Amino acid sequence: MTDAKAMDTRQRLLAAGERLFRTQGYAGTGLKELTEVAGAPWGSLYHFFPGGKEQLGAEVMRYAGALYARGIAATFMRFTDPAEAAERMFLSEASVLSASDYRDGCPIASVTLDIASTSEDLRAACAEAFASWLQTIAAGLAAAGAPDETAKALAGFILSALEGAIVLARAAKNPAVLLQSARFVRAAVEREAEGWTSR
Repeated sequence: MTDAKAMDTRQRLLAAGERLFRTQGYAGTGLKELTEVAGAPWGSLYHFFPGGKEQLGAEVMRYAGALYARGIAATFMRFTDPAEAAERMFLSEASVLSASDYRDGCPIASVTLDIASTSEDLRAACAEAFASWLQTIAAGLAAAGAPDETAKALAGFILSALEGAIVLARAAKNPAVLLQSARFVRAAVEREAEGWTSR
């Protein structure tokens, strides 16, 4: 197997893990199903992840963390008004959930709820992913002029509201809570942003 082909196989395993953990959680995903979705040979999973499902799960969390962090950063680059950028994060999730019949939730939240209390490696990987999202949101707010401590605190508020709204929307199979939260979060960021000077 060439290096390029090997990396492609590893990437497909990570991408398949992200999709499956997002829709059915860690506990609900079997390794055989994951390799089939990835179109990868069974033996390749243990070649790349000799620690088995737990190692794969931790790597998927890091992969998903980086993937979503890039999406958050792109949102703040596209919408320079920080209140609008925050609101768009909620509206985007509402669209994703509606289009997937409320199956496509947050892979990090799913794994955290599934397994974080029983696997320290997975808990740490989930915490790392969430921390990267908090840093990315805070960086977007800081670029709009938020003082560093305000940016960090506001990032925690935004992400907490978003993750909670995703769970409630999935349970209800209704985007209303995400749409309502989007309005309140936008208003909160607008109030905080009064007097900020863009950097």
